[in-house]
Amino acid sequence: MTMNGNGKGFRQKPQENRKERLNTLEKRLAQIEMASRISQMMTQQMMNNMRNMQQDLGRALGLLSEMQYKILAIQEVSGLDLVQMNEVANAKRLVDFNEASDREDADGQFTVGDVVEADSTIILTSTTKNVDQGIFRSRIKLADCGVPDLIKAFTGAQVGAKANVSLNGVDHEIELLGIRQPPPAQSASDEVSGVSNDGSGREQVLAAATTSAQDGNIQVVQ
Repeated sequence: MTMNGNGKGFRQKPQENRKERLNTLEKRLAQIEMASRISQMMTQQMMNNMRNMQQDLGRALGLLSEMQYKILAIQEVSGLDLVQMNEVANAKRLVDFNEASDREDADGQFTVGDVVEADSTIILTSTTKNVDQGIFRSRIKLADCGVPDLIKAFTGAQVGAKANVSLNGVDHEIELLGIRQPPPAQSASDEVSGVSNDGSGREQVLAAATTSAQDGNIQVVQ
C-alpha cells in the first residue's frame, strides 16, 4: 500500500487481473521448462562421459590381460626365469627413481641429511610377506605423509632405521633409505612432490599408499 497525496490514507497496490496472472504463470513455467532442459542436457552429457570412461577402462583392462598372456607365453616358449626378469626390471626401475630423485635434489637445492628433522624429505622402501606387494621406493616430506605414528617412528631417525606398519591390511616393514634437507630459507614453505614406485610397477606417493593406515599400529624395529 502507498500513502495518498493528502496523507489521510493508504492506497492499496492494484492486483493483477486474470490475464496478467496467466502471463506471469506462463513465464515462470517457461523458465522451469528451460531449467529442466538444461538439467537433462547436463545429465546426458555426464552419462556419455561415464560411458566413454567405462569403454576406455574396458579397453585398458583388455590390453593388460592380453599383455599378461603374452608375457606368460614368452616365458614358456623361451624359458625365462621370472626371478631374474624381476631383478632386471627392478634395476631399471631403480635407475629411473634415482634420476628423478636427483633432479628434485638439484631443483630444490636439497642436501643429504644425517638425522630426520621436522622438515626432512625421506626416501623409503618396504617389504611384505608376499613378493611384489611392498613399496619399491617412495620419496616424500615426512611431515606431510598423513600418518602420525610413522612421523613419530622416523623423526630423529638415521638411515637404516626400520618400522613395522600395516597398510591396507598388509603388514609392511619400512626402511629409511635416505634423508634430504631443504635449504634453510625455504624449509618452512617448501612442498616436495613425491616420487615413488611400488613393487607392482604402479607409481604413487607414500601419502596415498598410507591414507587408510593412519590408525595402524607402528612399532620401531630395533
